Amino acid sequence: MYYSGLIIVNYYREYSDLILKRIIDSNLNMNISIFYEKVDSYKAIRSLTYHIANVGVDLKEGNQNKQDIDIAAFTYNDAKYIRREIQVNNEDIYYLYIYLNTFSNNMQEQEYLLNKLEGILESNGLKTKRANFRQEQLFLSCLPIMENHNDVKYASRRNILTSGLVSTYPFISSSIFDEDGIFYGTNIYNDSLVFVDRYNEEKYKNANMCIFGTSGSRKIIFY
Repeated sequence: MYYSGLIIVNYYREYSDLILKRIIDSNLNMNISIFYEKVDSYKAIRSLTYHIANVGVDLKEGNQNKQDIDIAAFTYNDAKYIRREIQVNNEDIYYLYIYLNTFSNNMQEQEYLLNKLEGILESNGLKTKRANFRQEQLFLSCLPIMENHNDVKYASRRNILTSGLVSTYPFISSSIFDEDGIFYGTNIYNDSLVFVDRYNEEKYKNANMCIFGTSGSRKIIFY
């Protein structure tokens, strides 16, 4: 069995959807490991204040070239935003680490899986890096032993506020389909059709069911 790992090293500034949705919907052979590390708010505010003061001086002096000034302005505004969210809106700040580990019995298929995952992630605004010379460490970090290996964690560490953690929710229903099931509707997460065989005693305990909906939404059942 061949294993290869990817480290997610950067993200879009803002997300309105789950960042791992397309990856989970792909049903490719992979293990995903997500670590959250809470940062002390007092230390974070002190560090941000120090950074804001230093960058503010550089922006006022204007001795850098145009590109450096633009980058400094972005980091300055980001630091002020994070500090405000912590102080005013009682947000907590975390370090986020996400790793993906693919596996296959064939080296060519393994390379195909890696390229496909990289393409899907990049199209979704996630920048990745292959875990070259750190494959064993990433493999261990993707096992259910709660170990975030130091050799990979510093390459993937990114700041995230409490409100941003919602976009990293990893549990998504890719499809609900029973071969002999009846059509119930569409999956709100990926618009796939939902077919359920509620008389399949091997899969479901009994044929009872419950339907929820607002008044006037036409909750109709055909037998």
